[in-house]
Amino acid sequence: DKILQPMPGEGSRGTATVTNDGATILKSVWIDNPAAKILVDISKTQDSECGDGTTSVVVLAAELLRNAQQLVEQRMHPQV
Repeated sequence: DKILQPMPGEGSRGTATVTNDGATILKSVWIDNPAAKILVDISKTQDSECGDGTTSVVVLAAELLRNAQQLVEQRMHPQV
């Protein structure tokens, strides 16, 4: 289980949450990175469509992004 604590500026409305659900964790985290936002959207979609497997779909998509980054760094053309 993971303990999510509120940010210091959230005051009395922020409460600590104990969860093992990947979707709950991703919904609670503030994210600025566009690729990370896509992972959160994938998790939300998986949760709304199936109700389970959110962590698995995020891990799979993150690996695809990691491999895509390596190809971009090798200057691989997208249509190859």
